[in-house]
Amino acid sequence: MLRVEGLEVVYPNGTRALERTDLGFSPGAFTVLLGASGAGKSTLLRSLNGLVRPTSGRVTAGVGDIADKRRLRAHRSKTGMIFQQHQLIGRLSVLDNVLIGRLGFHSTLRTLLPFAAAEKREALQAIERVGLIQYALRRADQLSGGQQQRVGIARALVQKPSLVLADEPVASLDPATADRVLGLLHSICKADAIAAVVSLHQLDFARRYADRIIGLAGGSVVFDGPPSQLGRKEVVSIYRDMAPNAVEQHDEPDFQRKTGTYA
Repeated sequence: MLRVEGLEVVYPNGTRALERTDLGFSPGAFTVLLGASGAGKSTLLRSLNGLVRPTSGRVTAGVGDIADKRRLRAHRSKTGMIFQQHQLIGRLSVLDNVLIGRLGFHSTLRTLLPFAAAEKREALQAIERVGLIQYALRRADQLSGGQQQRVGIARALVQKPSLVLADEPVASLDPATADRVLGLLHSICKADAIAAVVSLHQLDFARRYADRIIGLAGGSVVFDGPPSQLGRKEVVSIYRDMAPNAVEQHDEPDFQRKTGTYA
């Protein structure tokens, strides 16, 4: 099980991004980190893969404390990462971008050689699963935003991960495309029993796809439970710095506009 114990993050400029936090993430669960911008979602999520180093506390996985370099490498090899801005190399083909997900399994010297045929087959299978096999040889920068994010999902899948971390994966997409991409990620994770931790700010997506919602505000966990327990009071606590007056006055359209929560 992936766990954070006493995790705190204070950035060099003095910003306290994450207060002392203790959490466990169950295998196969689809967990959503919900909150407004600056709530601490990305800091927490990136701490789970060692991209942010904690000021205090620790992150442990099946390999142990990931502060150890060898354990971190082993943890990352089984952890797929999906970013908001895709992080693709535009001049490379979809296939070549997906194959980048295999680099962590090779030594530096081995990465200078071509990928094995078996890895290319696995990459093509991942591309087919996200519905882009007809674009496998097309340059990544010739795809739409939603298609590029699906390439990012395929790149994560080719690692054969036990864990997927997705940092605001649909924030740059229109609502309809975002729903399709998030639905695709959810269905694949469930089919393959992959644990997922996904940071979002859209309340409706969190309710629709999450097994568990962790709500953050001001760097602290203010809610932790299933979507069925996320009522109006809990939503107000998560978005307390964003639209508290709108909620208290029952100004539903205004609250939805400010939080991006549309039915």
